[in-house]
Amino acid sequence: MARHSAPHPSAELARRRLAAALLGAGALAATLLTAVVTPAAPPAPDREPGTATSELAQR
Repeated sequence: MARHSAPHPSAELARRRLAAALLGAGALAATLLTAVVTPAAPPAPDREPGTATSELAQR
């Protein structure tokens, strides 16, 4: 009896590949936006540039 050929990728596999591709594209877009976009306002005068702290985190 002859063997059958390998089954075609299922819809579930295609769905997973699409989700992975969209996740990768979103991560790349977020990285590019972060590199290109400048902040809307300068840092507050009482804080040093580059620090991201909040009062809630210090309580």
